[in-house]
Amino acid sequence: MALAAAVSEDELYHPVLSANPAHPTGWRVRTIISSQTEARHNRALWAPTHLISIRAPGSRLLSMIELPPERHLELYFGDSTDPDAPDAARAEAIEAAFAFVDRLPEDAHLLIHCLRGIGRSTALALGMLARYMPPEDAAAALHALRPEAKPNRHVVNLCDTALGLKGKLAKQALRFPAKVWKPGKG
Repeated sequence: MALAAAVSEDELYHPVLSANPAHPTGWRVRTIISSQTEARHNRALWAPTHLISIRAPGSRLLSMIELPPERHLELYFGDSTDPDAPDAARAEAIEAAFAFVDRLPEDAHLLIHCLRGIGRSTALALGMLARYMPPEDAAAALHALRPEAKPNRHVVNLCDTALGLKGKLAKQALRFPAKVWKPGKG
């Protein structure tokens, strides 16, 4: 995500929703999804108010954005798609992320990152978006936010289960990666 230095805050964190009555404070989903490197390099420009960092157990978070602990959620799970892998995401991580998002103030600017900004962070963002819109719309919004997304299937399945979507979100995740987003059939 290359950005010019003169980009305004409104352009960076353009709200996904014009209104969001489903969120406790009405947060309109102002978010950026990135890799850890992009987050570090753009931290001054992006200046998020809140941060979700996803990293593998035992890995280090390199000089990230300085935010108080109540504004920075650190999740520890690998990019495994095997639910039985020792470093696979667990339902508790999804619950913690959803609870963190529920506490965001209306004007929050959220940055979600994992190592590459392709799998885990996009899967979690897809789940977050599906809380406020139908799965197909959530997938289209994710593509608009991060076109190179390839959501981690296991994390998407955990989100799907947590949201009671009975495979609808997982089905949308199978449409990634996509160079151009096309509306689904029926």
